[in-house]
Amino acid sequence: MLRRAGRRAHPDAKVVTLRPSKGGAAVGGLALSDGGGTPAKLVESLRDDASISGGEMAKAADSKNRLLYATPPLAAPLHTSGTPRVKLRLSSSKAAANLTVWIVELPWTDGRDINDHLVNRGWADPQNRESLSKSEPLVPGQFYDVQFDLQPDDQVIPAGKRLALMVFSSDKEFTLWPEPGTKLEVDLAGSSLDFPVVGGKEAWEKAVAGGVR
Repeated sequence: MLRRAGRRAHPDAKVVTLRPSKGGAAVGGLALSDGGGTPAKLVESLRDDASISGGEMAKAADSKNRLLYATPPLAAPLHTSGTPRVKLRLSSSKAAANLTVWIVELPWTDGRDINDHLVNRGWADPQNRESLSKSEPLVPGQFYDVQFDLQPDDQVIPAGKRLALMVFSSDKEFTLWPEPGTKLEVDLAGSSLDFPVVGGKEAWEKAVAGGVR
């Protein structure tokens, strides 16, 4: 991984919109949006447990505590430069819940520093989905659109790695630790990742080289 912290976004960086596809309890897909009509509702769920680290969830073959969506192994390096933005349509079983998003490189292997795998990350409070200064309790079971930026970044993801979006609730390292068990449901049809890529769609398609879309 090559990281260039503190620089402005590359002038040739363009946003590509990626959508997750079913299978996130194991590893679902992550591919370019086809730009067509609204896909059918597809809901996947996870349960909060702050005692489990993000790294443990990322390397698990399957997990009830996170949703994971990945590209095929990259056939060419992929240069990201700028600020990713995530949109999630979700519901909670309780009036309050943590929300965490990581972008990671797979496979996640033991014996390496977390930053060798972690591309980007961010956190949001769904109660503050409309305003940072005013919170509004969630209605359990009702779906909401939550959008937020991750961290500005510039790095190259090597060929052979898989780029993955991981969604979970409480981050053991950064958020409060509520009692485990809160259920989040994510509607994949209303969820996406705006990911800045140097060279835009053409560079993205070269990197995934005919993989599953």
